[in-house]
Amino acid sequence: MSEHHLIIHRAANEIGGNCIEITSGETRVLFDFGLPLYSIGENEPARKYRMKISGVYKDDIPLVKAVFITHAHPDHCGLLAELNSKIPVYAAPSAILLLKNIAPLFGNNFGHLHFIPLNPNETVSFDELKIKSIPLDHSIPQSYAYQIETGGKKILYTGDFRSHGKCSYLTKNLTLCKKPDYLILEGTTLNRPPQIALSEKSLQSKTEELLRRNKLAIIYFSAQNLDRFISVYNAARTLHKTIVIDPYTCFVLEQFSQLGKNIPQWYWPNIRVYFANNTITKKLKGIKYRYKSKKISLKEILSEPSKYVIKDNSNIRLKLLSLSKEVSIIYSAWPGYLEKDSLFKQNSEIFKLPIDILHTSGHADFDTLSHLIREVSPRFLIPIHTCRAQDYQSLFKVPALPLKNGEILDI
Repeated sequence: MSEHHLIIHRAANEIGGNCIEITSGETRVLFDFGLPLYSIGENEPARKYRMKISGVYKDDIPLVKAVFITHAHPDHCGLLAELNSKIPVYAAPSAILLLKNIAPLFGNNFGHLHFIPLNPNETVSFDELKIKSIPLDHSIPQSYAYQIETGGKKILYTGDFRSHGKCSYLTKNLTLCKKPDYLILEGTTLNRPPQIALSEKSLQSKTEELLRRNKLAIIYFSAQNLDRFISVYNAARTLHKTIVIDPYTCFVLEQFSQLGKNIPQWYWPNIRVYFANNTITKKLKGIKYRYKSKKISLKEILSEPSKYVIKDNSNIRLKLLSLSKEVSIIYSAWPGYLEKDSLFKQNSEIFKLPIDILHTSGHADFDTLSHLIREVSPRFLIPIHTCRAQDYQSLFKVPALPLKNGEILDI
């Protein structure tokens, strides 16, 4: 084994569950510590999904210097529940807020961890190893790529990224890392039919078109997808409609408030709050009562249904579908998740309502991936977060090193 090496512990040829180790002499650092996608819905403890990594877990003697998280999606950070508390975790400030305040609502406890906020374009050094955070565009705020330098070599790890969101300009930051020796490149969309990704700006226009119908609109999207919330909110305001959200969404928006004054909050105009009687609302305990001034009842919604756009949750969805005949339902997330959300599909079928799919990916399309490769001109591509690792060289015409999980690459 050389003094410097790289290991992909998971996601070498699968989507999600990312974990990379880079070693420089005696210094070991991990990048992402995620749960595999198939863990979603299995309801199993995080311990079940441990990888074979020494010196990193709660019951180990800590041998890893730090963990750097690209963003706060579970397939990149969910296994942190099993991390040894003596190992610091570096992440963007908003990612830390989500992990400390939002993740516990879903049973993920990261309270034992030592989080260190990492600002955009900040460099952290461990002996010979230098790590720089690079802000980019993804479907959750403050996502990072990382530039790693060690032993005279340069590595660029993209994490998850795209160039068609509201922060598309950020992805140009990746092109400043010229001629890396290794580009560790996500390829989530490569197993889908080739197409140019819809921009979030165009999605906002399509949202407005759907909301012009004289109906009560129920729209599903992740509260942590801030781009999507802003698109729906802006479309609703343009049409003089009010968006109705639950206390959970209010609380998520509060985590993003430190990003700037232009981040919508629960007290903004054209926002009301429906107090859904569900598990998440109950877990918010005293927090939810600060939203009471914006409370709206079912009776008020049903008195003028076409005036409202409802951010979906299963509690309010079923009540509104039962009580109102003029309803449209919109699914604004990856359609693959819809197959797993049988309740949403069942409701649409029971009430004989078509589902309007309104979505754009959180991941780069083929053209964006190709453009990045041309701009940075890496010596080698290393696939990650993809089902087409073996195709990288033929797809991108650049030497590729498809690794197996756990394989050691001397660098």
